[in-house]
Amino acid sequence: MPRGVCRRGKPERVASVTRAGRIGSNTDDVRRRNLSVVLTLVHRHGALSRAELTRRTGLSRSTVKDLVEQLAELALVAEIQAAVPQVGRPSPIVSPQPKTLCVAINPETDAVTVGLVALGGTVLQTRRYPTDGAPTPGAAVAIAKSAVDELRSQLEPGCDIAAIGAAVPGLVHGGSAVRLAPHLEWHDADFGHMLHVATDLPVFAANDANAGAIAEHIFGRHHNADHMIYVNGGPGGIGAGFVVAGELLEGLAGYAGELGHTYVGGDAQCHCGNIGCLETQVSQGGGAIDRQARYLAIALSNAVNMLNPGLIVLGGFLRAFPELAGELLAAEMARHSLRAAHNLVRVVPASLGAETLMIGAAELAFAPLLADPAAVASA
Repeated sequence: MPRGVCRRGKPERVASVTRAGRIGSNTDDVRRRNLSVVLTLVHRHGALSRAELTRRTGLSRSTVKDLVEQLAELALVAEIQAAVPQVGRPSPIVSPQPKTLCVAINPETDAVTVGLVALGGTVLQTRRYPTDGAPTPGAAVAIAKSAVDELRSQLEPGCDIAAIGAAVPGLVHGGSAVRLAPHLEWHDADFGHMLHVATDLPVFAANDANAGAIAEHIFGRHHNADHMIYVNGGPGGIGAGFVVAGELLEGLAGYAGELGHTYVGGDAQCHCGNIGCLETQVSQGGGAIDRQARYLAIALSNAVNMLNPGLIVLGGFLRAFPELAGELLAAEMARHSLRAAHNLVRVVPASLGAETLMIGAAELAFAPLLADPAAVASA
């Protein structure tokens, strides 16, 4: 998982990256970093004027102009004149060029969902491929390859698929290997490598909740989201992604966030082999939403006490809880969490809806391009 992937391009963050570039040994390093900063800002904000890019980066107007022109030559951004009349010379608007694309993959217990996402986080299309039961890693790869082949055949001239991002409901190590996905019954499957061999595209995999956290933090436009917990509920279970001080909390091996396998009570056995996990009490189609809300509140309260977030975003089937059981959820969380911490947290539904995991998976795939636009786009 790329470091700092959740940052939105705050002025102080951009300035620190730029200064770090100037410490480098040569001007190529400085330019690479500055290209990265400018493209990342445009990618994550959709459209910014040159004047705004100058303000956010702290670079000179001539330097920003030069960087934007290079990114335009690489077909990564496009410039248009501002439509609103301005005093003096209008500043051109820089927007992501939708010719650079990534494919997003989300294997689940009953389907494999494949999406096509453009630079800027725009989901162009999504298709769900139903399966008879949980697909094996090989079956998921075969479905994904067929979908990628179809997408490639439909591309307009000048468009290109740069990479694949995979959001997997399980423990993902090293951006490729799935150590354990209990509901899929995957054990030590190098899904990323298999997908790379089948498609001849770079593949970047992560836990689905981590991907969702990245998407909601960067593109969700939530207020004060630098201390955020994203909780995803799907057919493949419940997982969480923790954003702490604007950074994704991954843990030693990338396994942080398995909220679905924290103990909330009862003696029902979970797919993971333990008993009383959250997933045994809260599930898609489980019914009795008030009962499920009480168990969900226990798990969320434990997370609040440990991490002191300002925001909890619920995605997947959990997205309905704030509307259907919001008051009960808040009351139960107040019972189980420290008052000082509870008073600071808001619980809201995922703002990106069904596209959250597609956008998050694609962001994994876009990360190398954003880090070094010239090298990746020219490859």
